[in-house]
Amino acid sequence: MELLKGQDLQKAMRTPPPMTLERKVSIMVQVLAGLAHAHQAGIVHRDIKPANIFINQDGTVKIMDFGVARLTTASMTGTGNIVGTADYMSPEQVKGAKVDGRSDIFSVGCMLYELLAGRRPFHSDNLMAIFYKITHEEVNYDLLPPGPEHEALLPVLKKALAKSLDDRYQTAYDFAVALREYLKAWSTSASAQHVLEELIDLEPPPSSPPQPLTDAAGATLVPADERELPSATMDLGRPARRTQAPTVRPGTGTVKGAGPTVVAGTQTPTVLTPTARRGPATRVAPTAVRREPAPSGGSPVLYIVLGAMGVALLVAGGYIYLNRQGAKTAEGSLPATTLISAPATTVPPTTIAAATPVPPTTAPPPTFGKAVGKGASAMKAAQAAFARNDYGQAMAQAQKALAEDPADRQAKSLVENALNGQKAEARFASAESALRQGQFERAMSEAEAGRSLAAWDPRGPSLVAQVQRQQQAAQQAQVADQQRKQAAALQNEVNGLLGQADTALAGQKYDAAIGLYDEVLKRDPQNPRAAQGRTGAITARAVAQAASGAGGHVSAGKSFVSAKTSAQSVETRSGGAVPEGFEETPGVNARKGSQAAELPGKILFDIDPQAVKPGENYTVKVYLLNEGNAPIQVREMLVNTRINGRGVTAPVPAQAKDVAPQQKALLMSSRDIWKEDVTAWSMEVTVRTVRGETYKNQVSWK
Repeated sequence: MELLKGQDLQKAMRTPPPMTLERKVSIMVQVLAGLAHAHQAGIVHRDIKPANIFINQDGTVKIMDFGVARLTTASMTGTGNIVGTADYMSPEQVKGAKVDGRSDIFSVGCMLYELLAGRRPFHSDNLMAIFYKITHEEVNYDLLPPGPEHEALLPVLKKALAKSLDDRYQTAYDFAVALREYLKAWSTSASAQHVLEELIDLEPPPSSPPQPLTDAAGATLVPADERELPSATMDLGRPARRTQAPTVRPGTGTVKGAGPTVVAGTQTPTVLTPTARRGPATRVAPTAVRREPAPSGGSPVLYIVLGAMGVALLVAGGYIYLNRQGAKTAEGSLPATTLISAPATTVPPTTIAAATPVPPTTAPPPTFGKAVGKGASAMKAAQAAFARNDYGQAMAQAQKALAEDPADRQAKSLVENALNGQKAEARFASAESALRQGQFERAMSEAEAGRSLAAWDPRGPSLVAQVQRQQQAAQQAQVADQQRKQAAALQNEVNGLLGQADTALAGQKYDAAIGLYDEVLKRDPQNPRAAQGRTGAITARAVAQAASGAGGHVSAGKSFVSAKTSAQSVETRSGGAVPEGFEETPGVNARKGSQAAELPGKILFDIDPQAVKPGENYTVKVYLLNEGNAPIQVREMLVNTRINGRGVTAPVPAQAKDVAPQQKALLMSSRDIWKEDVTAWSMEVTVRTVRGETYKNQVSWK
């Protein structure tokens, strides 16, 4: 059993210091790389969660606990059973539908969201609420930290958490490549560069889903002796291109109900099978093997059958089907067990087109002839160091060769190129430093200078592309920030204008108020407060203008005189004969047995001063007096003002809507300047209540 030193991701997320964004993405890339290999072998984990992701002390990542993993037949048929941890389950797992590798992709998306936002995307107080959120509600992406780095990662995260299988990443490889492209654009740390190097040999999936021999409902492959392999752990080391076939080793013990252990790394995948006793390992060559006839004897014989499509699948990156049939042995017999091996061939990764401008390509490296002469050994070491861009070692070895053979022109050329390489490295380091500080012009200048010194070094074009992408992202973030600031400034300006307009309206400066409301509507045409305020100001101005009409001569000794309030309800007609609904009809004589009840409301006027003079301010206040025992609720109020024979009628909102019993409430207050040419003035106020009562009164200047 392998001893792991480190901690799982669940503990790492809660252990200070907090992980950097690059480190979080790097961990997810390694997880996806491992899942890509498992999915290509026909295995779906089904329980991806932070507790099952183990981070070694050296930074490598392992996927643990394949206890609920199942082999797929292109997609695993659900049986109504729910397997997995609730917070990280996919919608198809919750529904009990068919499950394939895309379910693991959704779970990885849940982990990535938790790493970024600090909380699970669908967490709730009970299991049913979690299931409902997973299947019906969208993730709250507003909880992600602000900044261009997280905004650039948002499209990748949204695609991974798509509820529809067709909208989600189709393979773990596609998801890993998307995160790899993100790291290329935004990472500068050594850990991220390590992940990028690990992904160089990441294999794309085959063109069609894997087709294992075993059915989904069948038993899960189990190691015969659990001591042979670490418990359900997948090694996420760098996958090596290999031509060696899988090794099938017999084990001991009986078949158990645990999940399979798959190790994907630099070693050849090994699958253990139960046998009666241990024996030597049987190596299977990566070629088609014909079926041998069954022996007549009683000794154990292994039969390995490769299907008719084995060679084609081997070339296309498909999967070899192995059947092991065991005969009876001296100690007993065991039933045949179906084995599935990892693919023995690799497919080059597909090229993902970058959305940013295509960076300059690297020039071919300098060529050096075959090392000969006294310094041949040192020269070979220098050339090897130069090939891996280790310029310091290359220069040291080349100078050693020159010491042995001062006339070696190849050594002199290599020293010169290595010196340029060292200068380029210094430029690249300066470019990276400037990039971290957001100094894009300086970073681009340094990267281009380094590229001109060592045109063959791939770090030059990579840095140029990285500067271009980050500069573009920074510009977009700057534009978005500027737009937010402009919107905030506009809102502050609108609020200030609205405050001034409301103040002007309260002070009966109607023209100023209307102008201010118009300014608001120029800036925000849909502003409801400005539209309503403007309408109210126009109405109030019309009433005020009607109260200050033109023409005539002022007669001395006049004052304001109020009339008597007239009242009418739905129970009485204006003639006061009989209640409505009891009119006389042919053959029916209606008689009034009693008088209608007197209505409790009265309209009162308060005008100051009573004897107004030209040029003086005067104020008209309208009240409603309730002499009854029940409240009066005002529905609407109409004001008709006539000056020198010209009248204007307009609805005016009542300042008070409810008048308590035995109380008086102010309905309207109007203030204006008395003009010299006013000869006749009157104001008639009509009030209608919710109960259908109508009150009317008039005040005149006589």
